[in-house]
Amino acid sequence: MEIIHSDKIITVIRRGLNLIDKRLTEHGVKVMLVLQDMLNADGCRDMELKKTLSLLALLHDIGAYRTEEIDDLVKFEIGNVWQHSIYGYLFLREFTPLGDWAEVVLYHHADCSVVAQRPKAIRRYAQMLHVADRAVVWHDEVKGSGSQLENHFQRRLGTAFSPDALSLWRRCQQAGTFDKLDDPAYLDGALSCCCLSDEEARDYLAMVIHAIDFRSRDTVTHTMGVMEIGLRLAQRMGFDEAMCQKVYYGAMLHDLGKIGTPVSVLEKPGRLTPEETAVMQHHVVLSGQIIDGCVEEAVAHIALRHHEKLDGSGYPLGLTEEELTLPERLLTTADIVSALCMSRSYKEAFSKERCLSILHDMLERGQLDSRVVSVMETFFDEIMTQADLMCRPLRETYERISAEYQTILEQYT
Repeated sequence: MEIIHSDKIITVIRRGLNLIDKRLTEHGVKVMLVLQDMLNADGCRDMELKKTLSLLALLHDIGAYRTEEIDDLVKFEIGNVWQHSIYGYLFLREFTPLGDWAEVVLYHHADCSVVAQRPKAIRRYAQMLHVADRAVVWHDEVKGSGSQLENHFQRRLGTAFSPDALSLWRRCQQAGTFDKLDDPAYLDGALSCCCLSDEEARDYLAMVIHAIDFRSRDTVTHTMGVMEIGLRLAQRMGFDEAMCQKVYYGAMLHDLGKIGTPVSVLEKPGRLTPEETAVMQHHVVLSGQIIDGCVEEAVAHIALRHHEKLDGSGYPLGLTEEELTLPERLLTTADIVSALCMSRSYKEAFSKERCLSILHDMLERGQLDSRVVSVMETFFDEIMTQADLMCRPLRETYERISAEYQTILEQYT
């Protein structure tokens, strides 16, 4: 994990979350700050628990990328918004070390009566997260005062909000928590307890990537496919282990910016308009903003140049052959093969013959590297079999999550 330092992963996640919707900018960090102050008011000295709950607060809306509920999230009186809560819970449970604690996110919009039968710790911390979340929305979107917020909380005491959670919030109010939300220094400080091990960092980064790819059944394995195809190509081309790892992590990061691309563009059936094409292509720029300063320059270039072509017809920079390294050219081919060999909203998966035909057409136009295309063609079956093998568990996880999502949704709506 040295390529992407574990202490930078939270920065990458923070930047990515801020791109989901401009109205949610720093929302997770602010909720984390409020929740930490509530824990302090409660006398919590368990630093591992504080870290766990802080990460839950930071990531509590990760499921919003998968749903259409964002307009509701920024309203104060929203009732129970379940879709993003369920997806957030499932993503965190499946892909992070949070395990059973992820249930706190499932209930972070639930009235206290709904969680009455849940374990005491889940019930208590879900209510604290609920209050913290609503306090931040009141501050940022309603733009009301702390005293007005207290009146709203009081009217729903014992129904939406537990007396325990509101008591802790009032103590935070007295300590000035509401005013801290305007101070960037306090927000940065809130992240200090989220130190991740290398293994944890890999898990949380993968979770964000899966949240992006799980937007559609058609794209579930795209990033994983690019990672595996890129790695196998690099190995077959004789790259050393260090460079193979750079290709692998460049592939992992290559589509991070799509977290800021509207789903109406990502999943539009048929041809995009010129305006929509520009929005789609902007995902590379967003990826650059997310990973800037957080990874090695070579890895960043591999990730951010996967749509460049040797003849200068690519984007976003229009680089030419002389400006593109072999690993960067390799990932371009890996991305194309992954996209061609799986179905999308606008096309069926292409056969081996059609995929190779397209690669040769692009090669003849001077867009791809002949060495990379030659290796891809020679080892196509081997590379794609291995990629499919690595992607299969992810597809199974997607189907399991989708089924469980429907079961939970039916239970609570």
